[in-house]
Amino acid sequence: MRTEKELLQGFKGIEARISRISLYLRNVHAVSQFSFGVWNSRQHVLLAIEAEGEVGFAESIVAVNQPKFDLAAYGREFAELRGCGISEALEKVRARRGLWQERLTELLEMALLDLVGKYLKRPTLRLLGLLPEKSVYGVSVILSSSVKEVEQKAKEARERNRAKFLKLKLFGEVELDQSLILAVRQVCSKEESYLIGDVNGGYCQPNEKRSVRELADKLRILYEAGLNACEDPAYISNKEWVSLQEACGALCLIPDYPLRPARQAIHTILPGMGRIYNVHPATMGSLIDAVLLVEKIKAVGARVMIGDDSLVGPAATVWQQLAMGLGAEWVEAVEKEGDSDFFCRAVVDLATDSRCFPISYKEKNGFGIELNEEILREEAEKVLE
Repeated sequence: MRTEKELLQGFKGIEARISRISLYLRNVHAVSQFSFGVWNSRQHVLLAIEAEGEVGFAESIVAVNQPKFDLAAYGREFAELRGCGISEALEKVRARRGLWQERLTELLEMALLDLVGKYLKRPTLRLLGLLPEKSVYGVSVILSSSVKEVEQKAKEARERNRAKFLKLKLFGEVELDQSLILAVRQVCSKEESYLIGDVNGGYCQPNEKRSVRELADKLRILYEAGLNACEDPAYISNKEWVSLQEACGALCLIPDYPLRPARQAIHTILPGMGRIYNVHPATMGSLIDAVLLVEKIKAVGARVMIGDDSLVGPAATVWQQLAMGLGAEWVEAVEKEGDSDFFCRAVVDLATDSRCFPISYKEKNGFGIELNEEILREEAEKVLE
């Protein structure tokens, strides 16, 4: 495992001054159902940071169900970075971890890492010491509590050759979840599709108490229905995660919430909490810390996957590249038909192509994101500079 100092070495001593910071707010109107509630809209910010003619890009969700989000208030934290050298700005952002929102520090660091690579004319993955050895598969995600709709979405994924990895939102109700899994298996067999269920803690919320045995009994029913892996079935302690994985036999558990944020999880994860650990965008607080966390996960003998935060723009391609560089089993962060259309209209070039299956990668400077900001300005609801 590398140290933080070793990983940051390639980003030191860059004095080029930041001359512009631009934020583009876009409302994405789409209904998403989870065990904890419903999202009717998401507010995304696309960030551009410029220094000496090079521009680094990033993206994050800044709110949900808040179509009148106050971009000006959100942008106040950015002012202190203008005029800083790139390396100085990166140090300032890392010093704010734990003080600012994890999404904010991760957003800023993403743009700065892209900017460093472009300024140095080197791929950011190489600066991070990551060499993509193979392409990575994307995941088709189904967000619905309707058996009929789930079956239809599974058929569409299969017809488009996008069913190798399927992710199904589950709701913490055994009979409902079982019926949704069976609906997928009516269309896609175990031989052709690896099925992941994400419960978002639905089988044991933070204020509830369930025994490991009780949880395991429910999860075995889901496994018998055709589920291969279960992400965050319950809010339980890390030691209970280990016991639950032991009790679940062949069902693969995927811890997500216990890995947030990365700088803390490095010190708290335990071997055996699951067989695959979820590195979840927008909750790590830092891409650099996420890389260090993955190295720790592999050191305890587990595999990794890259999750999603309903990303639609620059952050999707960044996490696809990280998935390849980190050797992830799959990546959920992909551009989305409909939701990403506004972003695609502004794209000049990207280093990844998620239309391919598996996702292809072509080495470019930085994270390889080139956008037409005039088009981005036209597509945004609000712009702040």
